[in-house]
Amino acid sequence: MENYDQVCKAIEQIEKDLKIRYFHWADFGSKRGWQIRKKFIEQSAALPYNFKYSIVTNPIRPEESLFNAISYLLNEKNIKKVTIDGSQPKWYERQVKRSLRSRNVSIKKLKISRDTAEPALRLADSLAGLVRSYHDNPTGLAKELYQYLEANNKITAQLMVGGQDVLRA
Repeated sequence: MENYDQVCKAIEQIEKDLKIRYFHWADFGSKRGWQIRKKFIEQSAALPYNFKYSIVTNPIRPEESLFNAISYLLNEKNIKKVTIDGSQPKWYERQVKRSLRSRNVSIKKLKISRDTAEPALRLADSLAGLVRSYHDNPTGLAKELYQYLEANNKITAQLMVGGQDVLRA
């Protein structure tokens, strides 16, 4: 993401305009919540980002599938920063780095953080929530927002892996 600091400030401004403290997809599930979701997604679509995602269905080894997905989705060179949402143990961070290095992807900084501390994680959370809602119910409320992002080239990669399949180049 280019202009990371400006994007974070813009996300905080969007939240302020919507009169919410922090945006978290799961917190806005009511009818009014969908209005907030829609406004947040539409306003954030003007920001300079690309969202890539992977859906792994019924993985035999979930952690291995996750690390493989990460290494295939993060294929840019000289990534400056990767932030992972949540609280993960140190071995998890090392495994992500190892997985990326095996694909010749260098990362200057990898950190694990909570979404309340990182506005960009709240944007990622909103997009992950939208993708999940859309794939769970392709004709539901998320369809319009998902198609809006697709039309604006915000969702650029979709990787579906099922059963015992492992991601391969």
